[in-house]
Amino acid sequence: MKYLITFVISMLIFCSYNRPAVCLSATSYARVLAPTNILRLSSNDETKDIICIAEKSYFVEILSERDAYYKVNYNGISGYIKKNDVKEILQIPKTPYPTQINIVIGSDCNLRSTPTTRSSVSNIINVVNNGETNIEFIGRVFAEEAIDFGGTTWYYVKFNGEYGYIYNKYVKTITPIYENTELTTFKSEVPQTPQNPISHIPSLLLIIIMAVPIIAILFILYLPNRAHKKIKTPKPPKIVDRY
Repeated sequence: MKYLITFVISMLIFCSYNRPAVCLSATSYARVLAPTNILRLSSNDETKDIICIAEKSYFVEILSERDAYYKVNYNGISGYIKKNDVKEILQIPKTPYPTQINIVIGSDCNLRSTPTTRSSVSNIINVVNNGETNIEFIGRVFAEEAIDFGGTTWYYVKFNGEYGYIYNKYVKTITPIYENTELTTFKSEVPQTPQNPISHIPSLLLIIIMAVPIIAILFILYLPNRAHKKIKTPKPPKIVDRY
């Protein structure tokens, strides 16, 4: 009996010791450590057109790897981001990208394919009318100062199913972009070797909780056999020959 109990406890310890530390999702995300560019890359990595900025504290979904870059999804667009500018996490974030960023246009303007008004070829995609609010914010980028003293900020947006840039001076109001305070765990913070359950109190308690009912069941099953062994067959009465 004691050998059986020892075996059961040993198996529980073994299973606990060799369990995975964290259940990983097939979808992988990385946190943006500082405002960094989402890029378009050519086949030889020489062309690095900036699509928009990935905001600090938000996330990118990793699609694949390419040398020093990750191919990522950010707020519905795909591009490349430097590996050194992000850090992989274990969870799937609840708010991976800036949301509910409302833009209101203050005067008629153009939606452009590139953040410049000086393109040699027309880059106008669509016309956006004054007061328009049906604009989905994707990101921002620093580029040409299209109007003197107007700054260099452009907004990369989705309007009527088309992606393009709007110069900030034509924007009447935009919702502030606050940092994402969502708590996550970086992959590098997870121990690479499994923890010893004997020195890890939660694991040890789990082993005890799992072992107690098993030992009780084995004891109950074993008890009748022990009781049966203790019953002795009565000896026949001794016959005394008086003659």
